[in-house]
Amino acid sequence: MVHSILTVWERHRAVIRACLILAGTIAAFLVLQPFLIYIGFIRWANEMTAQALAFVLWLLGTGGHAEGTLVRSEIFSLEIIAECTAILPIVLFLAAVAATPSSRKTKLWALTWGVPAILLFNLIRLVSLIYLGALMPTAFETVHLLIWQPLTILFALALWLLWADRLRARANAP
Repeated sequence: MVHSILTVWERHRAVIRACLILAGTIAAFLVLQPFLIYIGFIRWANEMTAQALAFVLWLLGTGGHAEGTLVRSEIFSLEIIAECTAILPIVLFLAAVAATPSSRKTKLWALTWGVPAILLFNLIRLVSLIYLGALMPTAFETVHLLIWQPLTILFALALWLLWADRLRARANAP
């Protein structure tokens, strides 16, 4: 029994290690989440997301402004909660990057461009939801929960796949 476990471990060491790092990173976030709430990080992320959204709405001419986590514009208003931020997609991207065998420098590079890309994608999502709320309020909840939320997670995973594929291609290049 022990011999077969060791054989499996040796044969699939990299995959098992990657899975453990991925699961460990996500578990660490879940364990730390109450602490992040306690120290105000989640509230800060909500407010920064609200400020960024209000600024973009102002740039688009809809008179956007934020009051804490509430974003008001001339066309629609939203309350920003933790799920509206890019925290979870960033954690997933971070976990996937951490689990991928590569140097620290390469991982840092992935986070340097990946995190801003996820933040921008989330901002585009929120702006579209403001316009959707104004134009088609009955479709708002469906699009918000069933389309945009999964797409944001898929976007973070697609960024990781893009990075991992380029990393693999460079490793296999002559």
